[in-house]
Parts: sequence; C-alpha cells; structure tokens
Amino acid sequence: MGHKYLDMKWYCCSLLFLFTCTLSIGQEYPLSLPPALEGKIPFDFEELASPPSFRWENQTDSVWSLIYKGGPFDGQATEVFAYYASPNTLEKDTEISGQFPGIVLIHGGGGTAFRVWALEWAKRGYAAIAMDLGGSKPAPMEEQNHLWGTKSERLSLGGPPQNDTHKFYHINAAFTEHWQFHAISNIIGAHSLLRSFPDTSPQKTVVTGISWGGYLTSIVAGIDHRFSAAVPVYGCGFLYEKSVWLNRFDSLGTAASQKWERLWDPSKYVSNIKSEVLFINGTNDFAYPVESWQKTVDITPNAAQLMIPQMRHNHEYGAKPKEIAPFMNAKKDLPKISIPRQRGTRFVGTIQQSQPIQSATLVFTKEEAPNKERKWETLPAQIKKKRIKAKVGADIKAAYFLVEYGDDLLRLSGPVWFKED
Repeated sequence: MGHKYLDMKWYCCSLLFLFTCTLSIGQEYPLSLPPALEGKIPFDFEELASPPSFRWENQTDSVWSLIYKGGPFDGQATEVFAYYASPNTLEKDTEISGQFPGIVLIHGGGGTAFRVWALEWAKRGYAAIAMDLGGSKPAPMEEQNHLWGTKSERLSLGGPPQNDTHKFYHINAAFTEHWQFHAISNIIGAHSLLRSFPDTSPQKTVVTGISWGGYLTSIVAGIDHRFSAAVPVYGCGFLYEKSVWLNRFDSLGTAASQKWERLWDPSKYVSNIKSEVLFINGTNDFAYPVESWQKTVDITPNAAQLMIPQMRHNHEYGAKPKEIAPFMNAKKDLPKISIPRQRGTRFVGTIQQSQPIQSATLVFTKEEAPNKERKWETLPAQIKKKRIKAKVGADIKAAYFLVEYGDDLLRLSGPVWFKED
C-alpha cells in the first residue's frame, strides 16, 4: 500500500512538473529584447515589469498628476512626471464601476506630458497616462499659450534632457547617460504603473507616440509584449540611412554611428513586436522620409499603414488622425491593399475588403526631390472585385493606393512602390 502510494505520488508530481514546464515554455515573458540584442542593454525587466513607487501631486482636477520613480542618472535616483486621467477622474461625484482599457501616450521632441492628450483619451473611455521623458514637468496650463503647449520646467531629480547630447553623442558613455535607455525604461515603468491602477484593465493596454514618441513606440512595442496594439505616428527606423539626423551620424563617425544603429534604431526592434501595429506618417514629413518609413513597415509583423498626403508635423496633428481610436479598439477588420505594380501607363494592385470601400485613390510623385519638397499628386482609382487600378503617366518615381472604407470613412494605404534606379 505504502509503495503504491509513493509511486502514485511520484507519478502525479512528475505530471505536475511536466505540465508546469510546458506551461512556462508556452508563456512568453512579457518583456524581452530582440534576440540580437539580448544581453547587450542592461534593462532590469523584472523591476520594470512591476509598478514603480509613486506619489500623487494633484487629484483635484479632472486630470490628475503624479510623480513616479525612474532609474539612476548622474549617480542619483530620478523622478518622472506624468498626467493620468480616466472616466473616473472625469466624474468626481460618481465612481464608474468596472475597468477601462489603458493607453500610454508618448510625446515627441520638444514636447512634455500633455494634459489635453490624457483628457481626450479619458473621454473615449480609456485610462490614460502621459509622462514627460525629458526630466521635466509641464508648466501650469495658465502659463501655456496653447492646449498643446510645451513650456516645461526642470525637475530637481529629472533624468537626462531630451537633447542631441544624450540622444546621440553619449553613445560611448554608460547606458545611464543615454536618453533612450531612460525613456524606454520610463515608458515601460509607466505602463506597469497604469496596469496596477484599479480602474485599468491590465489585459487591454495600448500605446501611441508622436515623432520621437513614434520612434519610441516602435522600440517599446518590440520589448513590452503586454500591449495589444501600437500606433507610431511619424517615427520610424533606418534613421541612419535617410532622415533629418544624417548630420548627427556624420559627426559621430562610422564606429559610433554603427553602435547607435545597433542599440537604438527602431529597425532593430520592430521585427520583435507581437501586437498589431498601425504606422501613420505624412508624404512630406521633414524628419522621417517615406523611404525609411516604408522599410520599417515592411519588416514589422502584423503591420498596417496610413500615409497621409501633406500631413503636417506637430503634436496636435499627430494625435488627430481619426483612425487611431478604432484601431486601438480592436477593430482590426482592415482592408488589405497590395503594393502598386506599374503596367505601362497604369498602376494595378489587389485589395481584400471586409467593409465597403467608399473611395480609392492613387497617390504618386514624379519628383526625386528631398522628402519635404517632393510634390505628391492624386488620381481616382477604380476597384472591381479584388482588383484596384489607376491610369497615370509613365514617368512616376513613387506611388501607393489610399482608400476610405466603412461608414466612418476611415483611411488606410498600401505599401509605397518606388521606381528602381
């Protein structure tokens, strides 16, 4: 009897052990670097996966403010400012039961934590956190000249400022001197903090960023696999090939530029993204050229794209595209548009649609001018069954199809075709 009991106990324990091992193998750790970077950047993922310590600064407004703990800089601990808003902060007298999806909002260069951005997403039913990633805090709203005003003041325990010195020229210094190391850590820390709040649904969190915030979104989504969706606006990878920062890479020299590329270019991270991604940019963006942007989209799994003709570049316009919220709300039944193929004077492609297409356009350029100066034109395209086509002259340098679909006239574009040299 005793031997049979021991044998059965050993058998059950063995099954439990095998089940546990299988389960742990099947569950991917929520934070991970791309394989080529494993062990190369000293992120403490165990710490970052846990909510950082924080304190509320103001809970009397419809948008609250807080300070949370960041990593060491210049030999001392740092602090990070953030705005937080949810349907519950908007309703002071009545608490709304249940949990809300969460969103992390990442500002761009020259920006700060934007109160208006957190407020907008709270009104859409989200728990939203918007942090400052330059070691500062926004000036009071009465001192700003705009709802998206960028006036800020330095925190006494702020991390590295968002400048070229810490973005580029400290590449050979300790990681704690790199702006990217702090920014990425502080975004992940904000995400962990947001997930810990009682009115946030931790299984329904998303992220979006504008300009340098789009750049960071592309990196963070390749590390933090707890996000269900990501929308980088403007920002992309391959900055060392074609971008407004080429002179920075020239001044760094070959070795330092290659090190920056390996460590901090989004092209090294986007293939590790597990969530669905919607990339948004403008045809004439001064910072992130169409060519670098398209290359980034091409190597990103589960990626959709929207190239908006002549889209202006700033925080307000970067937050404006009406396609962002539906994408975050998990409505992923998007049209699938192929890259155009040139057939004489026509461009043809294929389209798969789950919602009615309301309009179709071929967007094209005949110029090889710099991205900001290049003129893009449009022509109506025709859709018949699964074919999309437009007739245009033969001397075209780049082109893509843009459609409006569904009752809300949401936009989506296909890959950009470039004429081979």
